[in-house]
Amino acid sequence: MRTSLLSAAALLLLTGCSAAVAGPADLGGGQPFTEVRDRIDLAEVDDTLDLYDVAATPDGGFVALLTGNLGTANRRGGALVELVLGGDGLTVGRVTEGAPYAGDGAGGELHVAPDGTVVALGPVLSGDGSDDEAWDLALTVLAPGDDAATVVRIAADPELGTPDRGTGVLSADGATLYANLEWEVAEDEQVDRLAAVDVATGALLATAPSQVEAPGGSVATELALLPDGGFAAVVQATRHRAGGDSGAVIARYDADLRLVGEPVELAEDRRESYGSALVLLPDGAVVAAVSAGGAGNDARLVTVRDGAVRSSTELPDAASDLAVDRAGTTAYLDYAREEHGAAVATVDLPTGEVVADVLLCDDLAAATDLALAADGSRLVVTAECYIEGTSRLTWLLG
Repeated sequence: MRTSLLSAAALLLLTGCSAAVAGPADLGGGQPFTEVRDRIDLAEVDDTLDLYDVAATPDGGFVALLTGNLGTANRRGGALVELVLGGDGLTVGRVTEGAPYAGDGAGGELHVAPDGTVVALGPVLSGDGSDDEAWDLALTVLAPGDDAATVVRIAADPELGTPDRGTGVLSADGATLYANLEWEVAEDEQVDRLAAVDVATGALLATAPSQVEAPGGSVATELALLPDGGFAAVVQATRHRAGGDSGAVIARYDADLRLVGEPVELAEDRRESYGSALVLLPDGAVVAAVSAGGAGNDARLVTVRDGAVRSSTELPDAASDLAVDRAGTTAYLDYAREEHGAAVATVDLPTGEVVADVLLCDDLAAATDLALAADGSRLVVTAECYIEGTSRLTWLLG
């Protein structure tokens, strides 16, 4: 989940250079995205909701998630918005009502199954909604061809009750959401558990701790599905019992939530590091965006393969989200520039070179999410940009 920082959410469509785009039988490297092709305003859909995530669909289009947000106003709602590619731009297609997401600054997230089923996850108010400090988690499920979405609340844990926050990844068949769930058990005290959630019913099929040993505890923050049916996670491991000095590691889990092998430290040379995004490469390796701290601050793109860090690439700044082409050779990331502005960078993974860098907006901004089209030809990017008189803009690169 991403946190809303500013008042205007933006989505961009980027365009690439003249390099060939990989087709179904051609998994050559992806193209750098070098220019903005379009920008639309999703306020036309519902000006009371906020844009929180975007995902690519198997048919070559995109879907966006709009949610309410009690962090900025007392409002609730949710909508799945189809974004249709036409010519050089995006248009708004079908809009489907979703769960009454309230957000409270936590927003929501989108997942798309291989068959095109869209699954959104986000927080809703508990019970009748009268207590704005009592939260549940709800799924919005929209199957291809359905006229309406199904809203499914995630069931209560026998000991902890209903979870308040969560982030996850869909299984290959779309039937299970592997997630890290968070329960607020007391003021300023929370419990985190890995979970397997049945998408159709919201039932908790299994739960487990992160199993990454750390004196101050450990929490999974980003998840990616593995080819064997398990998943990888960025886990933040706090090195001291009293807190502080958190290190990001990659951990792998099987479908039964059991830790497989030893966790891999992403920035062993730094006392502190934080993972912000995670994607899978075709060979099963994972790539994580990491912000490292200590004697100085730096942002990195780290590749973990066969239980060890194999490469570490310097980034312009800390990435908020990450996508990789189907060949696993080109990475796309959005980030907030050090001196204002949100941007999208294209990184050639074999060389570590930043081969393109596109400025989205140059005022106060924070990057949030992005999604790469199924054929790799277009990139939709979201960012929180202060643009006077506008909100929820949609940018397309491609």
